[in-house]
Amino acid sequence: MHKLLLALATIGLTSGSFAQTDTTMMREIYRHSLTKGEAYDDLRYLTKEIGHRIAGSDRAEKAVRWSESLMKTLPFDRVYLQDVTVPYWDRGAPEKAILVGNNDTLQVLALGGSIGTPKEGLEAEVLEVEYLSELQDHGENVYGKIVFVNKPWDESLVETGMAYGLNTAQRSRGPAEVAKFGGVAYLFRSLSSSTRDDFPHTGGTRYVEGIDSIPAMAISVVSAERLHTALQQNPKSKVYLEQHVGWKGPVQTHNVIAEWRGSEKPDEIITIGGHIDSWDVGEGAHDNGTGTMGTLDAIRTLMKLGYKPKHTIRLVFYMNEENGVHGATRYGELAEENKEKIIAAIESDAGGFAPRGFDIKASRESVDWIQSTWKPLFEQQYWVSRFLQGSPGVDSGIWAKQFPNTVMFNFRPDPHRYFDLHHTDKDVFEAVDRRELQSGVAAIASLLYLVDSQIDQLPK
Repeated sequence: MHKLLLALATIGLTSGSFAQTDTTMMREIYRHSLTKGEAYDDLRYLTKEIGHRIAGSDRAEKAVRWSESLMKTLPFDRVYLQDVTVPYWDRGAPEKAILVGNNDTLQVLALGGSIGTPKEGLEAEVLEVEYLSELQDHGENVYGKIVFVNKPWDESLVETGMAYGLNTAQRSRGPAEVAKFGGVAYLFRSLSSSTRDDFPHTGGTRYVEGIDSIPAMAISVVSAERLHTALQQNPKSKVYLEQHVGWKGPVQTHNVIAEWRGSEKPDEIITIGGHIDSWDVGEGAHDNGTGTMGTLDAIRTLMKLGYKPKHTIRLVFYMNEENGVHGATRYGELAEENKEKIIAAIESDAGGFAPRGFDIKASRESVDWIQSTWKPLFEQQYWVSRFLQGSPGVDSGIWAKQFPNTVMFNFRPDPHRYFDLHHTDKDVFEAVDRRELQSGVAAIASLLYLVDSQIDQLPK
């Protein structure tokens, strides 16, 4: 460790009382993360040796055990598993979608939670709409049809998460809405920011009790355009669909948790982490290998620099964010039962691209204070400038209702490429850049340091 850093620790790095101390600490954090950080190497193992890891699967359990052993290599005061029961949805044999007549194979993936087709598959005419609300106009004409929702991504939006949000409700609600009108299957244009993407993007969907369940698939953007062209030429075009998915649960699994005990206020907890599960395609690299390995490496960085936290820092790898958020739900329930005091949370679940900042769930006064006090430390030297009031993240957001006064931070990397890869076979280790990932680790570690050392200064 540098003698200067050791001296700063001696005079009160944990107090955060001097802006120069903060600047020096952040400089050391960035230097260490960029030159000695280990998130990229950990990610290589998670993706290449374990791979994708849908909740309830053997691979997810392997990820749990490996994560636990990895945490135990660091000087945490406690590492443990938290029991979680999850449903297990299995994709089965590869899906098929064929445009009848010319035998054109369309690229599809079953949506998570979907039911299967009959074993022999199903064949029907296709009705194309852009919005589910159009089903009202077609009325009885929906009966017996495969409904194809072909809503293009809004390329004009710089904030790709907003474009995703505009379409995602149709993915989740689609099968139930189509079934109301007697449709036999659901095809959904993939949520992709690429217009040349022939990789289908999976994601969760849901059914409604009392309404017949129908098979649901995502179709790639390129295949969606081919199907659109075919329907323009022949509105009676048929598609053959086949998928062999189904629920296999419930399965007993775990959240993985490590605690670094605070030196001054050990009963006050800062939660940091992300979800360890992924969808069952690709390798779950950006979603969410970078989030888990990055938050762990952020803590490791502070440990390597000799930092001593004031509050207890709790690293949590949640299970089953993708297919029900059961891990975060259970975490919140137990924290409430145990009457824990969780003062802050940091979540990383938006990929491992270059860091841009954080969304913040806090009062307007607290956000203003953060913008005036912490933001300048990031933006002047490290190109991290987004500190806005916003969403706390999916997992933190689930248990936020039990802890309404907890200040929450949602890590926001550059958004432009994330939804090219999201929930696809393309989300692999090779799609992650080491320097971008380690820059994000440095930003998270810097925020964690500032939260721990200065959260008591936030306006009440």
